[in-house]
Amino acid sequence: MYLTKRVLLIGTLLATSLLSPAQTAPSQPPRSLLVNVLDRNGNAVRDLTKNNFRIKVNKQPAVVLDAYYSLAPRRVVVLLDTSGSMAGEHGNKKWQIAREAVTDVSTIKPADTPLAFIAFSDQVNTTFGFGQGRPAIADWLKQAPSQREKVRGRTALFDAVVAGVKLLQPVQLGDAIYVITDGGDNRSHISASDTKKLLLLSGIRLFVFLFAEPMVMEEEREGVDTVMDIARDSGGFVFGASRHSLNLGSGFSSFDVMYDYNDRAREKMDLYAQEFSIQVNGFYSVQVTVPVQFGKGKVSLEIVDAAGTPRKDVGYAFQRVIIGQGK
Repeated sequence: MYLTKRVLLIGTLLATSLLSPAQTAPSQPPRSLLVNVLDRNGNAVRDLTKNNFRIKVNKQPAVVLDAYYSLAPRRVVVLLDTSGSMAGEHGNKKWQIAREAVTDVSTIKPADTPLAFIAFSDQVNTTFGFGQGRPAIADWLKQAPSQREKVRGRTALFDAVVAGVKLLQPVQLGDAIYVITDGGDNRSHISASDTKKLLLLSGIRLFVFLFAEPMVMEEEREGVDTVMDIARDSGGFVFGASRHSLNLGSGFSSFDVMYDYNDRAREKMDLYAQEFSIQVNGFYSVQVTVPVQFGKGKVSLEIVDAAGTPRKDVGYAFQRVIIGQGK
């Protein structure tokens, strides 16, 4: 029913760079890049070999040593933004959508996907480790609607990401953080750049369920853009909640928005949860060597067929930036 949305969703993964097939001799220890490749229906493509991957780092060809697909339950830390803006205004359903998003991701399959949970506003307020998992999350959600009254404070998003990284120590291949937020950060002690560095060094991917609202202040727009960039550079993905403008007459800002919470919205959120499960639990591990002294490397990737022709029938997500230790 929502094939069109799925096509649009996957379409945002389509590659943008044409890469040379030339290869250079190995010059650094191998690095592992996690890559999701999806067809136009949002299904994982699992039959690729190393010859189907063309990768450059800082525009220099990287040697693809191996590429293999693995499918297994991966650890996920769910972060829920409970700052004041998440409560919504004028009767909208923003908080209900946020809770529904938590419910959807906490019931993803396979059922043995390890889950942890953090609720945060101006600080981390609630934490359930992997040992508590789904039952603790379900019990927490049952406290609604009284929970909405506790949605207040500022937003320490990056501090919450750091707390999520700590829960994932020692890091395992495929670990992911899934944050539900309206974006931006106005309270964290750690900077956006240091948060991004932490994720890139650890290999943890950041996925975001984003309430994309009109931003009046430039700093608000920059904050949302920063969160989206961190997610994409880490190899994660950004999903979005639908909204429409309100016509409330005089006395209200033209930027007021209403979020739809109905069968269509819930089905779309279910689609997001399915796509998240596909991307987080199954992926290619592509072993590459990178040019000498890459420092901070911008990665570009292309999928080609057996004849070396770029494929236009697939979309993909991958870690777009790699950094050396100590950088």
